[in-house]
Amino acid sequence: MYAKLPFYAKMFGGAGFPLTASQMVVPDSLVDSLIVSGNEATVIERRLTELLAAGLDELMVTLVPIKDAVDELRRLMHLIGQL
Repeated sequence: MYAKLPFYAKMFGGAGFPLTASQMVVPDSLVDSLIVSGNEATVIERRLTELLAAGLDELMVTLVPIKDAVDELRRLMHLIGQL
């Protein structure tokens, strides 16, 4: 949905993921750059630390719960606190 909105399409294009208004499928490379998943070690060591080291000014983290939303949110907050 976001890829079809002009603001986001322009932003993604500026980040090296050119999109067209008629494009039906977002490239896997774009999805992989936006979504971080896995256990705590994978998330913090392989992706969040890498993103922060790249010099981000801001990092927005959103939880997509799988089983127990309360427990997963607690674990995510603990993980972010370690950064």
